[in-house]
Amino acid sequence: MELHRSDIPGINSIRPNDGDGFWVKEQLYRQSIIVTAETVIENWVVNRFDDLSIEDFRRFASFDPEILILGTGHALRFPQSMLLEPLTDRKCGYEILSSRSACNTFNILIAEGRQAVAALLPCDA
Repeated sequence: MELHRSDIPGINSIRPNDGDGFWVKEQLYRQSIIVTAETVIENWVVNRFDDLSIEDFRRFASFDPEILILGTGHALRFPQSMLLEPLTDRKCGYEILSSRSACNTFNILIAEGRQAVAALLPCDA
């Protein structure tokens, strides 16, 4: 049961596609994506959790979000603390979740008007 609106006009909402990517509005993405309220970045080349680098976290921080929602695929995994430094240097919060949970959390935050960025790895990652 969803407890939030996921159809706010002009705002991206994300739905997982049963382990095979993500729906953003009416578009299916079958790869890792970065999502803001208005934008989808589909050229993010990270395909597996172990491929995350400090450059990725610098990229996330460059959006100047209030909070980053990192979806780590099917399993919940935590990045090394050094990777999070670009976020903490900018006083940006972060939440590490499975990708399915990350979609829901992002939708709630965006519906509240928060400046959130979701970085999502597919559930098979």
